[in-house]
Amino acid sequence: MSRPDSLRRRFRRRYKHRPGPIPWLLFQPQRFFFFLLRLLPERWLLALARGLGKNALVFSRRQDLGDLQIGQAFPAWSRQKRKKLLQQSAGHFAQSAAEALVLWPGSDLQQRADQVQFEPGTKELLHSMRGRGAIFLQAHLGSVEMTGTLIGSQGLDAATPMRPPNNWYLAEWIGRSRNRIGTDVIPREGALKQMMLKLKAGKSVILTFDQNAHQKPIFVPWFGKLAATERTPAALAQKVGGPVLVCWCVRQGSGGFLFGCRLLADPVDSSASQEDLTGQFHTAMEDVIRRFPEQYLWLHDRYRTRPPEES
Repeated sequence: MSRPDSLRRRFRRRYKHRPGPIPWLLFQPQRFFFFLLRLLPERWLLALARGLGKNALVFSRRQDLGDLQIGQAFPAWSRQKRKKLLQQSAGHFAQSAAEALVLWPGSDLQQRADQVQFEPGTKELLHSMRGRGAIFLQAHLGSVEMTGTLIGSQGLDAATPMRPPNNWYLAEWIGRSRNRIGTDVIPREGALKQMMLKLKAGKSVILTFDQNAHQKPIFVPWFGKLAATERTPAALAQKVGGPVLVCWCVRQGSGGFLFGCRLLADPVDSSASQEDLTGQFHTAMEDVIRRFPEQYLWLHDRYRTRPPEES
């Protein structure tokens, strides 16, 4: 027997992704909070975000989850080392949220781009992708916002799908911010068709696909354990036939960023299965995460959806 809907659930369903006076009123405290945070010097804001992220971890039920996933990736590490890495990861995640919601909406994007150091050969590789319909893959690592900024600044006319927040006004706020950085935001619903059209027109697509997939996933090893994964990157690559690259943008101790990119296939082997292609993509992202593990989002429940045979 299905349980009756709670008042909160009915409220959320009624106003989900819809404009109106009530969603607008609910957004105003968030907007005012973002405005107050923007008054802080950037260094103070990021330090505050890192501190809040680390402290929030103390009360999070995901500590054990994060510890297990770090152990899956680094089985030889001690519990103390895993705990330290998890604290660093939580701090970086909070800092990324501060960048997306507070800094980027009002930033001088050229000044941001000037803070970036490119790994050897990266600029040349990006320039060679112009007009070719390239697919860029990334994980929730470092500064996801800066990745879009840099790829867009190199004349690659990039687009990325985004699952918008339930509040329509907050979604518009984030969408305007991301469109400012030279990355066209595509709503998740109906995104596949739009991405195919952009790729066929020679534009680029950025996909962040290292999280648990719910709808018709394929199960591919992620750090040695099967994980439910979106088939979109492999399907797009097979249908369009363009180049596929893995990219990353991580923070450096000096306050700047380090951006890198590596070509995985040009073009993709159309005869390969989606599982094999996704496995290759996973391996490339794992290599990058192992280089910068303290900046990866380990708190996400990557292995929540299990294969039918395990059920």
